[in-house]
Amino acid sequence: MVSDFQDISKSLMDEYLRWDPSFATQVGWHKYDHVLRDPRRIAIARQTERCSEILRSLKRIDPGSLSREEVIDRDLAIYLFELKRYEMEDLRIYEREALACEEIGYSLFFLSSRDVPSLDIRLESMTSRIEMIPALLAYSRELVTRPYRVWNEAAQEVGKEIPGLIKSIQSLGTPKDPSVATRLKKATTAAVAAVEEYNNWISEDVIPSSSDEYAVASHEYASLLEKKCYGVSMDEALMIGETYLKLSRTKMATIAKRIVPSGVIAEALEKMKSDHPPTFKAALDEYRDSAQKARSYVIEHDLATLPPNEKLIVTETPQFMRPMFAYAGQFEPGKFDESRTGFFLVTPDETNPGILREHSRAGIVNTTVHEGYPGHHMQGICSNTHPSYIRILIQSPDFGEGWGLYVEDMMRASGYSDDDLGKLTILNDMLFRICRLIVEIRLAKGEMTVAEGADMLAKECSMDVNASMIEARNCAMTPTYYCSYFLGKLAILQLREDVKEVLGGRFSLKFFHDALLYTGCLPMPFMRRGVALRLKEQHGLELPPQKETLYEYAMRIAARDGP
Repeated sequence: MVSDFQDISKSLMDEYLRWDPSFATQVGWHKYDHVLRDPRRIAIARQTERCSEILRSLKRIDPGSLSREEVIDRDLAIYLFELKRYEMEDLRIYEREALACEEIGYSLFFLSSRDVPSLDIRLESMTSRIEMIPALLAYSRELVTRPYRVWNEAAQEVGKEIPGLIKSIQSLGTPKDPSVATRLKKATTAAVAAVEEYNNWISEDVIPSSSDEYAVASHEYASLLEKKCYGVSMDEALMIGETYLKLSRTKMATIAKRIVPSGVIAEALEKMKSDHPPTFKAALDEYRDSAQKARSYVIEHDLATLPPNEKLIVTETPQFMRPMFAYAGQFEPGKFDESRTGFFLVTPDETNPGILREHSRAGIVNTTVHEGYPGHHMQGICSNTHPSYIRILIQSPDFGEGWGLYVEDMMRASGYSDDDLGKLTILNDMLFRICRLIVEIRLAKGEMTVAEGADMLAKECSMDVNASMIEARNCAMTPTYYCSYFLGKLAILQLREDVKEVLGGRFSLKFFHDALLYTGCLPMPFMRRGVALRLKEQHGLELPPQKETLYEYAMRIAARDGP
């Protein structure tokens, strides 16, 4: 049954990636590099029906015929296709936001920025995709029937950058086949005109007819939270956020007294933010240096195992992504590409000189831990080593973003950047994630507007006002995503406590971290199952069932004084 299940898994992966060719390119499955997704309603209906068929087939597979790893994969596939069906059939984000320009951006970014396949093959694939842009835009218009203003204002900002991205493809090189160069030139002209017309449509038709009422109803958010297996209700998540917000303020006040004579948090943060590189170029250089220092620290202190031949490129965020990444972002190498080179993106803002304050030296150190080592880059390349086809499709933010936040404090506790400014930065960054959790949930509950969320972020986190508006809008853009950071960190700490209790004196951070990193980027209940397998295989020990809910754990730790 092993080979049969692997064949089934590979077939499911291929079908899923056929639905989302840009994601296929991102993971290095180059079979669909020449096409864009099918945005027609008939295609969405067909995919929804296929999800139901696939789920019926998966549920008929006897778990007893599978290995323990395959049982996890079967259950993951059920999780994935149930979530996909819910998003297409019930949530229907595509009716509320003009998403086509973002799709175009990602479809070209991964082909233009990586060095595999060969440039000539990628140029031909990008030409084919550019030729399909007018049709994508035309069909995508038909989907937007109940637009939400905030989402479409963001879509408009992304759309403004897409013509420049399309035009830039011609500067990558000259195709060996002259006919491809001719096609690319012709397709670029047509695509740019189509994008500009699409942008005008958003501006003149979509935004004026958009609703200001938050697009995701409270019950929809609650259902999505449950389906993503975060382990808490909306009210529990909000209570956790508000509890830890108070704890974070108290801890920051204690550290502030050691940084400035007044002990005022805002003044301590001002001191921290005032220490920044003089230019964005200098900041980018410091990010690069910091990434290498963090990498060396992970190796020297035996905190986790790095796969061989990995590399991290630190570079500017592409123009079309800047409306979505106020400060920084990261993309790991494709699973199926031989390369293990990831991208760490840092966002400049030439229109706002004050943005350098958001790239303080202490902040640079912490951000490179979160995005690079041992954060997202390392997590992504370790995850890519797992042979499962199903796990390629799942990038669950409760572990992914939870891991990024977890390692910030873990590195400090291990002695890295353990001075007062470093501690203040880590606490301020954690407070920022807690505030985003609160903003996201209050938006969904109808208790806060985006403007009020921006005000809260600016006040609580001493953020630049432009950046706080971007972040508040992002909280509205991706329901359940921003609450995943802090909830995920708590879930990782809860699991670490349970594993440590089982292993006793044999516990090591390296074992625990490797068990997580090489399992995948899965929802935390599945991560727990993966760690349990490693515990059994390497130590012959069983991981007992979770003895308390995440909410109970969070409140217990808060009563003790917080993580």
